[in-house]
Amino acid sequence: MFISDKEKINLKNLFLKKEYSKFEKKIESFGNLSSLPDYLLMGYAGSKISNPDSKKYDYIKASIIFEKIYKKNKDNKEALYNLIISSIRAETSVYVLDHLKKEYRLDNKNIKIIEGLARIHFILGNMDLSVEYFEKLKKLLPKNIKDGGKSTYLSFMNYVEGFDQDFYKNQCIEFAKNFNDVERNYKLDFKFKNQKIKIGFLSGDFKSHSISFFLIDLVKKIDKSKFELFAFSNLNLKEHDQVTNFYKLNFNEWYDINSLSDKIAVNLIRSKNIDFLFDLSGFTRGNRINVIANRCAKNQISWLGYNNTIGLKNVDYLLSDHYLINENEKNLYTEKILFMPSIWNAMCVPEHLPDIIEKNIDKDNTFIFGSFNNFKKISNDVIKTWSKILNTIAGSKLYLKNSSGYNQDLYNNLFSKFIKEKVDNEKIIFLNRSSDKEFLKDYNKIDLALDTFPYPGVTTSFQAYLMGVPVLTMKGFNMNSRCGFSINKNLKMDTLIAENIEDYIQKAISFKKNYNSYLSKPSLRKKSLDSNLFNTDKFVEEFSKILIKIL
Repeated sequence: MFISDKEKINLKNLFLKKEYSKFEKKIESFGNLSSLPDYLLMGYAGSKISNPDSKKYDYIKASIIFEKIYKKNKDNKEALYNLIISSIRAETSVYVLDHLKKEYRLDNKNIKIIEGLARIHFILGNMDLSVEYFEKLKKLLPKNIKDGGKSTYLSFMNYVEGFDQDFYKNQCIEFAKNFNDVERNYKLDFKFKNQKIKIGFLSGDFKSHSISFFLIDLVKKIDKSKFELFAFSNLNLKEHDQVTNFYKLNFNEWYDINSLSDKIAVNLIRSKNIDFLFDLSGFTRGNRINVIANRCAKNQISWLGYNNTIGLKNVDYLLSDHYLINENEKNLYTEKILFMPSIWNAMCVPEHLPDIIEKNIDKDNTFIFGSFNNFKKISNDVIKTWSKILNTIAGSKLYLKNSSGYNQDLYNNLFSKFIKEKVDNEKIIFLNRSSDKEFLKDYNKIDLALDTFPYPGVTTSFQAYLMGVPVLTMKGFNMNSRCGFSINKNLKMDTLIAENIEDYIQKAISFKKNYNSYLSKPSLRKKSLDSNLFNTDKFVEEFSKILIKIL
């Protein structure tokens, strides 16, 4: 196909001006895409990656194009690298994984290939392999690169077995050395004294997200005559929703920092004379770790969105409780531990709770286990443990629902792991996506919720108890892995805290045998609602007292 020089210049200008939608329409106007030269297809697919209006199907379309070009010419590494990016955004491994494996065998030190393998295995829920590749990546990256996937590696470590807290802490400290050139401690500069205590919250998740289940009541109920609340939102403007609007109305001041450079964001936060800045993201998606690494406020605290140390010198405190961290373990966290008297967070109760449907279990009835946790938390040990339970208990089934949404590649990969453990495929039931209200209703189908480990559920465990469904959890070894332990201890559900895998299996079997001797679902709901888990008035009071005491 002949493209005139004038048309080429026009296309180039559209791309440079970031007018991606016009650029794509112009290329589509040339006719059948498959007949276009590769350089135009590369530009078209590249535009799909860069276009802020692109959806999942656009990324899949780009992946198909990049793979076709790469298969034609294996020396075209630009096509492969772009295929990695488009596949990650499309959350699919179909077009790229085999190519990455072959390239890795040819060159096991190619940083882009290794990072691609790490991120694609994360999409598939192969967290052990993801961390393994991130470890390789970390060793290859130059010391002066501030991130380069290193923070992602630290976040992913929470998902897999084999790491102790001391090792994890030291990895965080090593990561923190990347900020030595910017991490000047500005604490001495903060000599202001506000009329009210100013609390800032830094997050990329001020929307319909798990943190909102715990943050909304705090924002509503904290004493506004004593505290002023500031939001520093790293959420993309296109992701704003009704929950975002609630925050905008209920914070004293709201600032969108997603498009701001780190330097401008730091200076903005400093200009507000904040007494306490809470980082709600840690190493998770949407974080501004480069911002929190600086001294932006008089006191900086990690809480809610990331239940572990992050190793940064300018993060002063970590909000916890005595179940999550033992007194003799404080040295395993770089922050000073602020122990909440009861529980480290409390969930606000939905306005309309679905009715509970009671069920009487007889020997001949099917017993339903369930987990609505993020599928990426279902580790290899969890698969083996749940498989033994299902293979031991006749008539049992496992209902699974991914709290982070639907992904066919992830579902297929997870299902295949159960089949490898010789679990009857009819025992594994995947539930469909649903709204928050319908999500709660699905707990009526479950007799016992099985918690994941070493990364347990938090929001999903609170929700299970709201619906009167008990949760079997593992005791854990650090703050992150003990979240289920803290929840059950606060409910005095000690009989459903397992010491190890064998104990977990036996407790599941025992629970099934003695099901009708446990609290009824309505009784367990009432017990839960009366507990620290949902007493947000008490939590806000304890939260406020701790901050006042620090000042």
